[in-house]
Order: sequence, then C-alpha cells, then structure tokens
Amino acid sequence: MTKNIIIICAVVGLALVSCVNEKKSKSSVVIDHEFNSYFHLKGNGFTGGDGTYSVLLPDGRTVWIFGDTFIGAVNEDNTRTKTDPIYIRNSLIIQDGKSFEFVYNDTGKVNRSLMIPPQVLESNFKITEYQEWYWPGDGFVSNNELKIFASEFNQVDTSMWGFKWNGTALFSFSLPDLKRKDVELFDYGLKNGVHYGHAVLEDDEFLYIYGLCEGKPHVARVDIKDVSDNWEFFNGSSWSKNPEDSKPMADIHGSEQFSILKMKNKYYYVTQDGGLSPEIYVYNSKVPYSGWSIRTLLYTTPLDSLNKDIFTYNAVAHPQFVDERGILVSYNTNSFTLSDHYRDAGIYRPRFIRVPLDRMNE
Repeated sequence: MTKNIIIICAVVGLALVSCVNEKKSKSSVVIDHEFNSYFHLKGNGFTGGDGTYSVLLPDGRTVWIFGDTFIGAVNEDNTRTKTDPIYIRNSLIIQDGKSFEFVYNDTGKVNRSLMIPPQVLESNFKITEYQEWYWPGDGFVSNNELKIFASEFNQVDTSMWGFKWNGTALFSFSLPDLKRKDVELFDYGLKNGVHYGHAVLEDDEFLYIYGLCEGKPHVARVDIKDVSDNWEFFNGSSWSKNPEDSKPMADIHGSEQFSILKMKNKYYYVTQDGGLSPEIYVYNSKVPYSGWSIRTLLYTTPLDSLNKDIFTYNAVAHPQFVDERGILVSYNTNSFTLSDHYRDAGIYRPRFIRVPLDRMNE
C-alpha cells in the first residue's frame, strides 16, 4: 500500500413515498471553489476519480473514497497521457486540514487498486481488474476500524455499461494507520436483489445500510457494534430477519449512490434523479427508513453545451464540512467517450457545492 503525501495550497476563488410533494427553493446554492481545487490536480498522484464518499474519522481526519481513479500523467495543457493500466478501480485520499495522502497499491512497476477481488489476486492478475473489480460504496467507523462497503462487478461485454454486479463485501482498515485488515462477504443482496452499501447512517445503536433494487431504495439495519450478522430488513411497515421480505422504503427513482443524513432530529435523503439526470433533490423524514416527503430541487448541475457526451451523477453529502454557507455536496462528472479524458483531464473529477441549510428544510 502506498501513501503519496500531497500538500495543497488551495486557490480559493472566493470559492421515498408515492405522491411526494415537490417544492422549488429560493435559497442560493454556491460553488465551493476551494474543495474543487483540492481534487483538480496535475501531479504524479491522484488526477481524477468518482464515487467521492467521505467518512469522518475519530481523530478529525476525513477519508475520501473513490472508484475508478486516474493516476498522474497530466500535461501542462491539461491533456492526459495514456497509462497502463488506464485507471485503477478504487483508492482513498486522507484529508487532514489542507494536507492530503493518496492511498493505493503501488507495486513499483504498476499501479493497483486498494481493494482487489481475491480471484484476481489468486490468478496473479491473469484475470485483470478490467474483467473483475471492486467499486467502493459508503463507509463508517466501528470498533476503532474504518469499514468500507465494496461491490464486486465483472465485465460481460465491451459496452460502457456492460458490467454485472456479483455481490457486496465489507473491508476493514485499522485506525489510525489505515492498514487493510479483514474482508467479509455478504449474501443478503444476492437473496433479494438489493445492492447494499450505497449509503449508511449511524443512528443510536443501529447502522442503517441502504441500497437499490430495480432503481428503488431499500434499507436494512444492524447493531453498529457487530455489523457482520443479524441484519434486519424493512418490509414496508416493520423489520424482518428474512432478506427476501425487503420492500422499497420509498417510491423514489434516484441515483445509484446517494446520502442519508441526520441533522437536528430530522433525516435527509440527498440524491440525483435517476437516469443520469443533472437535478439534485432532497427528501426529508422523521425516521430514517420511511415517510420520505417534500421533494425539493436543490441544484441542477451545469453541463457542457458543446459536448453532449458529458454527464453528471451520484451526488452525495458531506455533513462534517458544514459551515455558514451550508452543507457540502459533491457530484461526479464523466463522459461517454473515453478519449475526452485524454483531451481534457479536468472532466473526470468531483465538483462541490454548498447547499444552505434552510434550503434542506423547505
């Protein structure tokens, strides 16, 4: 495991129920130029990624969790030089104030992902991470360990979306050194079709674990002290030990990755609309598993009018960075055309906005 330390001098540009009611807010969302600058880099480390989950650690640092990650090779004209591999499948960035550590597997000859399926390792990479890989989900801290959900996929055809989900794993990292420890495999999703790990929420003694099935959100819960067993599944009205009883917690068709958060005894569901919509919405509820109402449009992500292949996706919130401007929300930017990422290395990276707290409550 390699940790590349990056000190950033930020250039601050003065920076789910049916019949849901929809409201449009009048408060102003602003771009967070400082956070945008943190992840728009041209050095030998991280130069692009998506996913963009974050977990606050007990010592005040934040772990940023990324999926497909470009490493290095950005030229002065912002073009990207091709590397082999083109990208790795997952990585971490550890933020401590304005100091950042980029964490991935560097063998000295080739860059590797931090989390790799066992069959890829056992094949000595004859099975490549283009064929089988882990994309990370949300994370949390339990028993003085960082836990990160990861979804296993394999490529079934050559198209951009030609991959298949094969199950969910939970990786453990020791704290504070973030050394990889155990990995657990869960078969709950294989029993009910729910792709767990897209969002998590710790509330009282429970960890709530969210996922999608056929585009609709489901939720399970488990004792935060022992997340490996005894999951309960929301069946629309109560909790069941049987994963096959799981029912959608709301009639919402949102993005694959999203956030559930709690502020002042109220729960918020932040998501982009489904189908790669540029619109970011929030729903609220009095409980973290049902009653989602008041659909409020927070922001419409700007798209490149000259390049119709650019799209945005998977907005998530980062409540540890709330300030007087509001809560920090990120979204990812990508292109349907791989060559765009070599033409412009600035496309594939997270963007950040500030959403005023009063807008979350309208």
